[in-house]
Amino acid sequence: MEIASAIPQLAVDYAPDAKRVYWMNRMRRKLNDGSEILLQPEPEVLAVAIAKCSRTDTRFDQNVYETTLAKAASFHEKYVVGFGHGSVAEHAFSSVALENISQVAIKVIEDCRLASFTEKSSRYQIFSAERSYFPSAIRNSPLAVAYGDLLRDLYAVYFRALDLLVPFMQARHPRKDTQTEAAYKQIIKAHSCDVARYLLPSAALAQFGVTMNAREWAYAIVKLLSSPHEEAQELGNDLIRELHGGPEMDDDTALRERPLRTLLKYTERNEFMATLSETLEGLAAEVLRDAKPATPAATPEKRVVMLRDDELAEIRVASALLAKNSHAPLADFFQAFEKGTSRISAADVIARALEKRGAHDRLPREFEHAQFMHEIIIDYGAWRDIQRHRMCTPLNQVLDVSLGYDLPPEMAEIGLEREYREVMGRCADVHAALCRNGLATEAEYAVPMGYRRRIILSWNLRELFHFIELRSGAKGHPSYRHIAQEVWRTIDATHPDLARHFRVDLSSVSCSTLGAKPKGI
Repeated sequence: MEIASAIPQLAVDYAPDAKRVYWMNRMRRKLNDGSEILLQPEPEVLAVAIAKCSRTDTRFDQNVYETTLAKAASFHEKYVVGFGHGSVAEHAFSSVALENISQVAIKVIEDCRLASFTEKSSRYQIFSAERSYFPSAIRNSPLAVAYGDLLRDLYAVYFRALDLLVPFMQARHPRKDTQTEAAYKQIIKAHSCDVARYLLPSAALAQFGVTMNAREWAYAIVKLLSSPHEEAQELGNDLIRELHGGPEMDDDTALRERPLRTLLKYTERNEFMATLSETLEGLAAEVLRDAKPATPAATPEKRVVMLRDDELAEIRVASALLAKNSHAPLADFFQAFEKGTSRISAADVIARALEKRGAHDRLPREFEHAQFMHEIIIDYGAWRDIQRHRMCTPLNQVLDVSLGYDLPPEMAEIGLEREYREVMGRCADVHAALCRNGLATEAEYAVPMGYRRRIILSWNLRELFHFIELRSGAKGHPSYRHIAQEVWRTIDATHPDLARHFRVDLSSVSCSTLGAKPKGI
């Protein structure tokens, strides 16, 4: 007791029942001996301090003050790793900088729904020809020269296009009196990069910043380690060393210098994830051996088709809106609309609910009760933007060249159509050669952003509102603007009463890429 009493404690200068709201990442507190202390808990300590509130009334700041790194490690070892209370790990966040990783590896991480990320923009930055990923399997193969030459020539046409596009865009978009020289220069650069980016290979290296909680980091690292891509596996091991610590680090050092020493303890390659694609590829070929092409299916000519329509979307949403604001069962409202006994239609309920919706107001979550599915064919560059809509459920096929590529009309207008088609054709040739030589996985790096891929998106009506209103806007890239407009048209074809509430931009004119975008979910 004498030893314990000699240790300063946090001072209590408020009533036990006083309301307190405070940021836990950085807390300056007084001690009962009159001194002050700055509490900046490590991620694993913070997770313990928050988790304890379920079993004790001890103040959060007191929990932080009392929890050492060693105590936090012991807690996580017992309750998270041992007992499986994974939700505790969600309070331990870490932000990581990833530099010089390819578009292929970036997309593996961006498939994690609960991550927050920002990547190098192909609209606002010019990529470097010297920064491209060269898989060791290709470097050690007879196709190394062909692959290297292809990357060199893609960038040669890319930079040639940029040189020609700047004066072309200046003529198309004259400077306005209200624009500064610096702002106008950025606008022209963005318009030019939007066209030139079709030539950027998936091997292009970029910067990528990611924030995740420990539970999601564990999942992301397992996905990377289980990927067929050598680069992804290396990145998974890099993340383990950075967040957990490598085998050369003793526990005491790792606890001090690594943020997730305990919570990533058993993160490793997963055999189920690693072998699933190969298993399903064989099954897919077997299922389609004697099958004929089915409809509806998206094609390069018809880029968007609705695969699943929610015929009762209006009734589901209207019933959910009303049930939340009453004490009647949901089925009562559903039945009233479905059997026509209601004096107000479901469409009218939705219209009334949205009457006061402001320009930046999010839709209520009741709109999530209506579900749709679309199949889309889109160029890889535009898919990079669409993939970031994490509230939908995507199905992304392996990137290849089978669906051909898009030719932005500006390439012909600046006189580069022949060079563009030649280098894109060579991409298909190199891709085919890599596949014939057992390097199908590595062949993805040879595919530029102008090539198309098929995606299937399952999403609720609330996410559709967000996607269409954001991506159809005049500030967006023409490629995904067209997709957003076509998705809206599929809704309008079967649900005109819903479609009229979307703030969709159906124009074909692009405007300045600077300034505010519509607020969204």
